[in-house]
Amino acid sequence: MPELQGEVVLTPVLGSFQDATLRVRVLDVTEADAPAGTLAELTLPALSYDGNAERRVPFSLPSPAWDARRTVIVTAHLDRSGSGTVEAGDALTTRAEPASQEHLTLALTPVSDG
Repeated sequence: MPELQGEVVLTPVLGSFQDATLRVRVLDVTEADAPAGTLAELTLPALSYDGNAERRVPFSLPSPAWDARRTVIVTAHLDRSGSGTVEAGDALTTRAEPASQEHLTLALTPVSDG
């Protein structure tokens, strides 16, 4: 089975953190009025970052088979508390990165209190 490979970019704007969980998901977002379906997921626990220089966290996960007519993207969620839900202080991808790319680079944006 082919693999999806890439990296999640950690930048100083995220600040430092200890023992966070990074989740990379392959999602089918074809249906606009329905929840995205998870086709594959990779969880990287106990991730720490000093908040100084840019750091790239590589990932590789099995590429699920999907119909080429479907819209399939790859997302990332940096979960600082480990709750599994998106909370202030976490970070997410905010761009839809097509899963069909040869190598993915996922940038994270902090989630604010607002």
